[in-house]
Amino acid sequence: MRRKDPEYQPAVEAAAAILRRQARRGKPLTYGDLSAEPAKQGFDSVPPHRGVMTYLLKDVCLHGNEDGRAPMLSAIVVNKASRRPSEQFSVLARSAPFSRPADWTWQDEQRDVFARYGEE
Repeated sequence: MRRKDPEYQPAVEAAAAILRRQARRGKPLTYGDLSAEPAKQGFDSVPPHRGVMTYLLKDVCLHGNEDGRAPMLSAIVVNKASRRPSEQFSVLARSAPFSRPADWTWQDEQRDVFARYGEE
C-alpha cells in the first residue's frame, strides 16, 4: 500500500479506530500487532517498520487532530523488545503541528492518550 492508493485513507481510518479501541483498554500495541490488523479488515499488509507505517502513524495522529493539540494516538504503538515508540515518534511529536515542548516525554503522551480515549 502507498499513500496515493485509494485504500490508503480508509486504512488510516481503520488504524485510528484500532488504536482508539486499544487505548480504551489502556494497553500499548506493538508495531507488529498493528501491522497485522489492517490485513484482517481487508486492507493490504502494512509492514511494521519504516515505509508506509511511518506515514500511516503520522496520518493517524492528524486524523481529526489537524491542529495537533489532541494526544497523538500513535504514542501507544511500541517496539516489542523495548516497549517504547520509535525515535521517529519523538521527531514527529516535536514537529508542526504537534510541537511538543522540550520537557515533553513519550510517556506523558501515552498517559494522555489513555486518559482521553479511556473515557469514551
